[in-house]
Amino acid sequence: MRHLVFGRAKSPRIQFLRYFFVGGSAAVMDLVFFIVMVTVFHVHYAVAAFVGYMLGLAWNHFLSVIWVFQASKHARSKEIAIVVGIAIGGLLWTWLLLYLMIDVMGIHEVAAKMISQVIVLAWNFGMRKMYVFH
Repeated sequence: MRHLVFGRAKSPRIQFLRYFFVGGSAAVMDLVFFIVMVTVFHVHYAVAAFVGYMLGLAWNHFLSVIWVFQASKHARSKEIAIVVGIAIGGLLWTWLLLYLMIDVMGIHEVAAKMISQVIVLAWNFGMRKMYVFH
């Protein structure tokens, strides 16, 4: 049971469980900023999604490096370039999903954001596992 929380995670299952927790905390941060920007400040959902996503991404990457994955085998500059590429992909998925759900399907912005977060979680984990922390 201690290996779930302490030390480096070598098992992909433990990594995913930890990443789920890390991603969850980043998603909460992302969602709170999104809700405040959309409902209080009436910012367009695409802008709010960008700000929330970037804040969550920074938090997620920090915790992923120190708690979820083994050290990256890349030079730091290459690692950052890959993470930025994955982040751009995740943001594009987020915008596409939000557009489809909000503008095409008429789903409420907050519900659409929450659904998109679940889908983009899978993208981010898979891409980081394959390209950053393999």
